[in-house]
Amino acid sequence: MKTKTLYKPFKAPTSSKYKMKVYVKKNGKKRLIGFGLKGYRHNYSKKARESYLKRSGGIRDKSGKLTKNNKNSANYWARKVLWNA
Repeated sequence: MKTKTLYKPFKAPTSSKYKMKVYVKKNGKKRLIGFGLKGYRHNYSKKARESYLKRSGGIRDKSGKLTKNNKNSANYWARKVLWNA
């Protein structure tokens, strides 16, 4: 059986609704997180990047903690991989 590398993003299969996926370890179990919906076209201009990073920097999880620094959140991976934060 092939082992899954943790915290290393990879391109999602064409049948997926996400652009990329990553395996993370949460509560002792491996989870697959998808980020970057394929239906959305990304505008990676400097102005759009700044706007997105400001907007996504305030996203919080259910416990009220910011997700931009949480390796187990899709927001963290989208900012890091897709938006080069």
